[in-house]
Amino acid sequence: MSMDDRTTPRSRGLAQIILALSPADGLVAVPVGEQYRWANTALQLTPGFERRPDGTYALRDVDTAAPVLRALADTARRHRVHLFGGARTYLGDYATALADGLPGTWTVKVEVYAHPVWQEDLVPLLWDAGELIDSVEHARIPYAAQLTNGAGTELLLVERPGSADGYLLGAFASGTFGDNYADPHAPSSIVLPSDAAHAASLVTGTFLPAYEQAVHERLLTAVETAHDRLEELLAAWTAIEQSGRYSDGTRLDPATLGHTEQQYLEESSVEWRRLRPHAAELLSRVRPVAGAEDSASLDRLHRLLHPDAAEPSWPAAPSSPAALPPGTAETLRRWRTDAPALLRQARAARPVGPGAVRPALPTAGTATPSIPRRAPRSR
Repeated sequence: MSMDDRTTPRSRGLAQIILALSPADGLVAVPVGEQYRWANTALQLTPGFERRPDGTYALRDVDTAAPVLRALADTARRHRVHLFGGARTYLGDYATALADGLPGTWTVKVEVYAHPVWQEDLVPLLWDAGELIDSVEHARIPYAAQLTNGAGTELLLVERPGSADGYLLGAFASGTFGDNYADPHAPSSIVLPSDAAHAASLVTGTFLPAYEQAVHERLLTAVETAHDRLEELLAAWTAIEQSGRYSDGTRLDPATLGHTEQQYLEESSVEWRRLRPHAAELLSRVRPVAGAEDSASLDRLHRLLHPDAAEPSWPAAPSSPAALPPGTAETLRRWRTDAPALLRQARAARPVGPGAVRPALPTAGTATPSIPRRAPRSR
């Protein structure tokens, strides 16, 4: 039996079995390809291989590997399945060793993208500005390992395409964001060596600090943008209420004033629902404040932003202006009152990268920066 290097292009066969040595499980076989079911069949018909929940197969008794592999080769040939292998350790074992060297407690899960199109599901989920997203889009990624720390950080580890022993590690985005593709704040994935201990030190010292910086900046930008938008909406409504005219100069019928106010509140509540999860996560990243003024503001925001607090609840989306929850205007007023403290403290609490110096936090007596207000939009 001859086994080609696993970097062989997928055009060599519609059904493939990738073989990798595992210190924990013996020999691991991964069925992949557009006709991966043929590869599954070949493994199922070969005594000795045990199917696992993640879609891989394991030959745990390595002492029987030689005759089992000969039998697998014969069965694979009959089912038009190509075998690939190499000296690289099975990805799951490398991922586990890497996770053991990272700070905190991490769980590892291997996912098999047997059919080539399955890896496309990763594209909108990945939050990456480096080689990883490019590889997922343009190279074959038959399987990957997801590393999760239970505190909101989720990483993706793959074997580096075209490399005999390198790996790529990148991140999924924070759970409060849905659209991650080509996000300007995305961190860049990192190339890792085959030595898991060395790789863990690189991830701890380089990638994770950069990731934390990126998350913080993205949250801060999202909250600043939404806050500015709320200020813009308020300015537009206030100008209409005081002048009796729309922004284009058209006179407002007094009888429609209440309806116009409802429109303002409805649009503001939509912005608030978009803002709220980002603001809550940003607030959780702000360190305790030494100073009565900002501390009181952050405490009030905590009660306002967290769903378990006794505050007005917000539905997924109002079906009409009449469906707006009571207290909408008051909730928006409370946000506008205390938001500058959150933004000020979040700017000061930006995570720092390797070798950077963290700036000092402002005290409670520091003047609040003015928040730019855009011109009201035309009606």
